[in-house]
Amino acid sequence: MKYIYFIGLLWILFSSCSDFLKEYSQDQAYVRDYADLDELLIGETYMETEFYDMNLTHAYYPYIHLMADETQENFESTDWDTDYSWFQKQYFGYVTWQYRVGYHTDKLTTSPEDTDWNKLYKHINLANMILFEVDKLSAENDDEKQAISRIRGEAYFLRAAYYFTLVNLYGQPYQPASAATALGVPVKTSPVIEDKMFPRESLENVYALILQDLEHAATNLEGIARKSIYRADLTAVRLLQSRVYLYMQNWPDAAKYAQLCLDLQSDLIDLNSFDGTSKAFADASSPEIIFSMGGNDISALITTYWKGLSASEGLKACYPEGDLRKQYFLTIDEDAWSGLEDLYMFCNKFDLKERAFNANVSSNFLFRTAEAWLNLAEASAYMGGDNEKKAREVLDHLHKHRMENYDATTLTGDDLIEEIRTERRRELCFEGHRWFDLRRYNVCEKKPFTEAIRNTYTEFGDWQTASTTYTYELKAGDPAWTLQIPYEVIQFEELTPNPRNERTYISINQFN
Repeated sequence: MKYIYFIGLLWILFSSCSDFLKEYSQDQAYVRDYADLDELLIGETYMETEFYDMNLTHAYYPYIHLMADETQENFESTDWDTDYSWFQKQYFGYVTWQYRVGYHTDKLTTSPEDTDWNKLYKHINLANMILFEVDKLSAENDDEKQAISRIRGEAYFLRAAYYFTLVNLYGQPYQPASAATALGVPVKTSPVIEDKMFPRESLENVYALILQDLEHAATNLEGIARKSIYRADLTAVRLLQSRVYLYMQNWPDAAKYAQLCLDLQSDLIDLNSFDGTSKAFADASSPEIIFSMGGNDISALITTYWKGLSASEGLKACYPEGDLRKQYFLTIDEDAWSGLEDLYMFCNKFDLKERAFNANVSSNFLFRTAEAWLNLAEASAYMGGDNEKKAREVLDHLHKHRMENYDATTLTGDDLIEEIRTERRRELCFEGHRWFDLRRYNVCEKKPFTEAIRNTYTEFGDWQTASTTYTYELKAGDPAWTLQIPYEVIQFEELTPNPRNERTYISINQFN
């Protein structure tokens, strides 16, 4: 991992990007105090949060919204243009689950596959450096001691979060029985430059590091007030611990940490009294927001600004009558041809500032109290027995805040589990969860996912009219539920590739 891990050290020491290091003598630069590390943490170690242009130049893994079943092509829109055709070719490999995700539709031109790999490992390297440097600092008073502890805690949290993201993009879904041998991602925790390659660690080892880092983060952040929703605190740590254990199928600990998160922050917006005209549901001022980092790329994907994609039929259909989330999370296309207004629905969950700029919370890395409630419900349902009562109570509590009228949940067993999964789809849509949820359902010991999802790719002829639509299918158990290690990385570092297959369409529809 020489390129990914090591050039960062020299780059950081001599770069002027954040000015966190200054030359205090004529021949060296060094960290002077905790304020320097805090600036490095804010400016370089957290994900960037900035305006994203329509080409998604700065976005973090935007394809996560496209690979699952939340979106569909809107090829009958009256507002097609060549921009969407460009976008479509750019993400063809992701949307249709190709072996080489960087290939465009012509299989000749390519886009870089290692962008997110490099970004996430760069952040990890910075976290490693902060953790190394922060232990050299001494505190002269309680305020400085607390600041140093906070910086250390945030760095541990971020390193855990980035490894968790990487291993769920490029590692196999976690199965307890095979975690000791299944391949995860390379791991490095030291800032020291070493002239060697780093192989892929097992899932067991990667997850062990993640859990260890989160424990260190919790210890250091205990009792420290949150600076803002853009800085991690103990509540964020507890929610991520719950999510990690849920992915590991460790139901007791998933429920335990979900409850610890809710003990710190549990508010839910009541949509029965919510004023959706003054602000969007997912707004930085929401009492549900625990933590957010990274930008929001929904404006470049699924809004009326750009009509190439809309919410999928499956997503729209999962909202029952009286569910207010359909109104506050999705909006109809008022400019569509007559009769198609409700067919093409877009995302209005975030404040997109007239659909041209970022929302003030992320679409890929957003922590909300609703997830903690859902983690608690899901883990309780999997444990079964008397725990099912807790799962039903949590669902009823969530429904009370989301529906005009609701009946108390009476479901049990697999029916209860399926309802909770559907509830996650409704509640967490366009927040970057669906692809990861489907991956883990594939290998869930309690109720494995046995279905398939489908995506389309449409070619256009004269006047940007649809000519041919190709349908692709991803079945349960297919290796393509895991991304291939980026081509550039495999070529340079000789890492073991994932067993992802070449694939072709299952059907063609030609338009007259």
